[in-house]
Amino acid sequence: MSQETAPTDLPSPEATMALLQARRSIRRYRSDTVPDDLLHQVLEAGRWAPSASNRQPWAFVVVRDAEVRKEVAAHASFYFVRWVAVDEAPIMIVLCGYQGSRVYRQFLHEDIGLAGGQMMLQAKALGLGTCWIGGLDRGAIGAVLRLPDDWEVVGILTLGFPDEDPSPTQRKPLPDVVHYDLFGIHASEASPQAGRPPGGVWRTVLRYISLRIGSGRAEPRRSQQEGD
Repeated sequence: MSQETAPTDLPSPEATMALLQARRSIRRYRSDTVPDDLLHQVLEAGRWAPSASNRQPWAFVVVRDAEVRKEVAAHASFYFVRWVAVDEAPIMIVLCGYQGSRVYRQFLHEDIGLAGGQMMLQAKALGLGTCWIGGLDRGAIGAVLRLPDDWEVVGILTLGFPDEDPSPTQRKPLPDVVHYDLFGIHASEASPQAGRPPGGVWRTVLRYISLRIGSGRAEPRRSQQEGD
């Protein structure tokens, strides 16, 4: 088996950080078809993700058929919240993981999360948008996609050309999230709120649900179940 050679012309640290900071969760998409070569590059980024013992326990189900997308979208909700991104995106990438190993399935969500994160960054670099969807009926979606019993749905990435340009989301200051040696030991510039847990999921859902009166179109609904 031939060895794949890693590239040497890597982006600068500044360019890498700029890409990380520029990525947004996209919930509105144009209807344009995503070319196969761009889709391939996104999937290739996921293939190169790290995994426990390099077992690569993933399967990426690319859903483009309108009827299958509709079936999957019907099970992509969190109580009364339907994810706008799922209805609008021309492509879904359903991130699945092999759970047949008792030893390695404990690392499954970390492995699949790393693969999905790399896909999201590659998509941004290619001018595409993504949104991680986590509020799902995983069993129902697995049945739609005919997943074997020893595979599970971990999440969905919506993919397409963005039809919105979201403003940067607020991030906690770095000193508030970094602890030294023991939890609770922050740098002196940390705020008094450092280390406090975020609000509950319903508070987050209600904070972001909004309807634009008279616009004829609902604003995207955001929650902890969708990544920003």
